[in-house]
Amino acid sequence: MSPRISSLVFDKEERPRRATIITNFGTVKVQWTEVHGYRRWFTSGGLDAKKLAVSVIERI
Repeated sequence: MSPRISSLVFDKEERPRRATIITNFGTVKVQWTEVHGYRRWFTSGGLDAKKLAVSVIERI
């Protein structure tokens, strides 16, 4: 089973704010935030699950 998006929340400017991605190795939660004027994403979850979720995160 390939990773899939379970939920996706946008901010008022229609940019991604939070996402939950389900992989074979567990759930990855992603949060986008602005750091020094640049949008960055941060994740929580197991390392193997994060490796699988990267391609999905980049598509968002």
